[in-house]
Amino acid sequence: MRKIIATTAAIGAIGLSAWAEDKVDFAKSVQGVFEARCIDCHGPKKAKGELRLDTLEATLKGGESEEPVLAPGKSGESELFKRIALKADHEDIMPPKGDPLTKEQIELIKKWIDEGANWPNGLVLVSAKDRAEAKAAAARLPEPEIKEVPVSDAEKAAIAKLASGEGIGENYAAPLVMALAQDTKLIYANFRLVGKNVKDKHIAPLADIQNLSELDLGNTQITSAGLAHISRANSLTKLSLANTATDDSGLKQIEGLSNLMSLNLYNTKVTDAGLASLKDMKFLRKVYGWQSGITDKGVAELKKALPNVDVNLGFKLAKAEPKEEKKEEKKEDSKPEKKETKPVAFNKKCPVSGKDIDPAKLFAVGFCCDNCLGDFTKDPAKHIAKVKGPDNKKCPLSDKDIDPSKQFVIGFCCGNCLGDFTKDPSKHIAKVKK
Repeated sequence: MRKIIATTAAIGAIGLSAWAEDKVDFAKSVQGVFEARCIDCHGPKKAKGELRLDTLEATLKGGESEEPVLAPGKSGESELFKRIALKADHEDIMPPKGDPLTKEQIELIKKWIDEGANWPNGLVLVSAKDRAEAKAAAARLPEPEIKEVPVSDAEKAAIAKLASGEGIGENYAAPLVMALAQDTKLIYANFRLVGKNVKDKHIAPLADIQNLSELDLGNTQITSAGLAHISRANSLTKLSLANTATDDSGLKQIEGLSNLMSLNLYNTKVTDAGLASLKDMKFLRKVYGWQSGITDKGVAELKKALPNVDVNLGFKLAKAEPKEEKKEEKKEDSKPEKKETKPVAFNKKCPVSGKDIDPAKLFAVGFCCDNCLGDFTKDPAKHIAKVKGPDNKKCPLSDKDIDPSKQFVIGFCCGNCLGDFTKDPSKHIAKVKK
């Protein structure tokens, strides 16, 4: 008899445990439905019919309807359940937009109500849209807070002098100096338009522009010493030194620009030692360093201090290997031996098949100069549409005659893959990897 009682008790306990486990978990089964389909219209930002469903207290309070929105233990008397259970074409069905809730979702909500509408204490629901925005905001990297300062007389005079082009070149060519946007005191200055006429002395007025925000000194003759003129430009967030004589000492001059976010060092003399000067720029996100002296080792060291920085070294082109012609017996009238340059592919794997390349299966694009080659290697996908075929005679960027030594060479495993690439380069160019 005791065994029977014990067994019955055990079965009962198991049954109660199973029943408890089968209860609807609000957080797992109901919360997501409410947040995805209800809170946008019945939440803190908008409360249609004066009804909010983001907290238990607000839901129990109800809205304009005389019927209780939620009657714990009684789904049949809960307006919330009645509305979601209406036919799809009924004018009062909830939610009114999008597809009706699924049969499974409706049954879960019904069961949850009948079980007492358990709602975790203090839980406040957030719409799926707001939750996604909050998550994205949390994932966004911090940006500097650049505060405009009153424009001083010295700043006005500096802007006027630069805008006049006074002393820059024979024709007084003027850089572009203007407001970064409407209704802002922040300044954008571009000396690239004046180019080689610009020397260190010409950028001296920049020292008086406290609101300097973006500066392009590309293609000018400024030196590292000249960068002292912007060493205190604390509002500067974007700086280009591309195609200048800037070296490691130049980056030492500007290491105090704590709000800098973007730095272009294309075709400069900067090395890993100079890159190390940037380690305290906590907002630095982009460094363009192709055709400079920066190496992968230097990048790795910088990322230890600035894990969010992206240092782009561009495509690393393989150097052409000199190939000597076979020596033949010299004749009296024979000419000196010539050396020919054999193109070498930048990539090791075929971008079409993924197999090892055949050094004889090449697609070579020629350019007129290092600048065009550099622009292409920076973003091949952007320019590949201009390439009409391999072994071109005109530079696809400038349309000038090419310099045979300025080439971008892609290797393939076989003629078939080379043919496929030639038919539609833009389809495969993104797969070209070192």
